[in-house]
Amino acid sequence: MDVKATEILGNLYKNVKHNDQRINYQAMIFIGGCNYEVLINDYPVDRYFGPGDGSSSGSTPINIAILKPGIQKWKIKVYPVRDRKEVNGEVTLVPQNIIQPGARVEMEIEGVRFSENGDIEKRFGKVVKFEAPLKKDDKSGQNMLNDAGKPYIEYSGTFQADVPYTLSGWENSTDLSKMNSTVLEKQLLKEYQKFHGWLQNGKLDEMANAKLTAEKEVAQAFFYDKKTNDNFLSTFLQRWGQKGLKMQPLENYKVAIYGDGKIVTLIDNIDGSSPLWGNYEVGENQFKNNTYMLYFHIPKGKTELEVIR
Repeated sequence: MDVKATEILGNLYKNVKHNDQRINYQAMIFIGGCNYEVLINDYPVDRYFGPGDGSSSGSTPINIAILKPGIQKWKIKVYPVRDRKEVNGEVTLVPQNIIQPGARVEMEIEGVRFSENGDIEKRFGKVVKFEAPLKKDDKSGQNMLNDAGKPYIEYSGTFQADVPYTLSGWENSTDLSKMNSTVLEKQLLKEYQKFHGWLQNGKLDEMANAKLTAEKEVAQAFFYDKKTNDNFLSTFLQRWGQKGLKMQPLENYKVAIYGDGKIVTLIDNIDGSSPLWGNYEVGENQFKNNTYMLYFHIPKGKTELEVIR
């Protein structure tokens, strides 16, 4: 166990307020036959960029993107699926030209209260119930996505969230979309290179310190108690301090701006994940990957990028 990192991140729960009023918003997402990105207040909470016409469904916690009570925005960006193809001797993922008729997009958002054992103690009701419109195909008579045939579709709306907390987040941060893009990318790459070195060399204390402000907010958003904090810490120490990790080069990425211009990250050009990744051996010639997603902002009154999620 890393004593310093444990000292930094082991007591986040002690500053969590409003536990008796806790409410966790969950997005139940069912999307099939397409690639997509789901955003809450322009912060990405779920995405898939890959091959296949199959479907995925699951429950995604979204409080991490809710900074204060009131009206929140949701958005679903829909893209064509990607096919595995050989390009210049390498197998890569190439997007199809249009979204297929078989694509489906559904999302519900519900407020719940979890008990200490993780069960749902109370339901506050659904605040979003969305299903992308379908129409009947004239020839086959089968249902098809109304907007099929387009290269991109966007669905959006709003909902009321009654969270009892207010987080600073990126509310008053610098509008990065107005910065010189070359300067911004240079600053961002410098931060990624820092984390790349820390991950390669197991500098858990440095990473814990760099992520502290973000993790304080996450702890409040998810209403950490001691057990939740302990579980988070255990996962952090294991993943960010992965034994035998071999970090891979930072390459094939692009800058992506979120949070209405106030959050920035690097994303992989092909699968939309993070270019900050490494692998480790789990058996003879068998490896697993760890990918590390980071979101940065420039706080009000400052000039350097800092981790915010």
